[in-house]
Amino acid sequence: MASLGITGMPLLLVDHPLGGERAEGVARRAHQAVEQLAGLIGR
Repeated sequence: MASLGITGMPLLLVDHPLGGERAEGVARRAHQAVEQLAGLIGR
């Protein structure tokens, strides 16, 4: 990102791979991503 001139931008991370994951696992990862996003917005 630094090579594109974008620094200091927070990242939202989602564990991979999602392929072959059961619905419960995908839902858990989605919930974690939403929690991360809420934390980033609240900064």
